[in-house]
Amino acid sequence: MALDFSGLPKLWDVKGWLLAILSREKHPLLQFVRYGIAGVAAMVANLVFFVLCIRWVFISPDVVTSLPVEFTGFGNWLSDMRQDPRVGNFVKANAVAFVMSNVVAYVLNFKWVFEGGRHSRHVEIFLFFSVSLFSFVIGTTVASILVGNFGVHDYIAKMSDVVFAILINFVCRKFLVFKN
Repeated sequence: MALDFSGLPKLWDVKGWLLAILSREKHPLLQFVRYGIAGVAAMVANLVFFVLCIRWVFISPDVVTSLPVEFTGFGNWLSDMRQDPRVGNFVKANAVAFVMSNVVAYVLNFKWVFEGGRHSRHVEIFLFFSVSLFSFVIGTTVASILVGNFGVHDYIAKMSDVVFAILINFVCRKFLVFKN
C-alpha cells in the first residue's frame, strides 16, 4: 500500500505547508499533523491549569515520602492515600485541568482536525468527554499511586497521566467518536 503524497506542497515549501496545515484538507498526513498540534494545545492547557491550581488554588506542599517498606493491603493503602493532602490536591487540580483541556481539545478536534457526523452532536460530545473521562480516571489513578505510595513529585506523576491520556484518547477518538 503506497502513500499518496499528491496534492501536498513540496517538502521545502514552508508557506505551502503552513497553509495546508491550517486548512481543513482531509489528507491523512495533514490530519495527523493537525491532531498533533491540537493535542499539544490541549496538553498545554491541561498543564497550565494544573500548575495554576497546584500553586494558587490547592496549595500542595513539596513533601516527598519514602517508599513503604511493605504494602499491608489494598484497604490500608487506599486509606493512607486518602489522608495524604498531596493526593487530594493532585486529584482536585487534575479534575479542573481535565475539564478545561477537554473544552480546548473538543473545539480544536471538531473545528479543525476531524469531521463530525458519525453521531449527532450531543452523542459526539458525550462520547468525546466519556473517552476523556475514561483516560482521566486511568491516568489519575496511576499518578495518584505514584504520588501517594512512591513519593513521586506531582509534576513527574502528571507526565505519566499525560502519556496515558494521549494513548487512550487518540485511539478512541479516531475510531469511536469522529468519522474516519
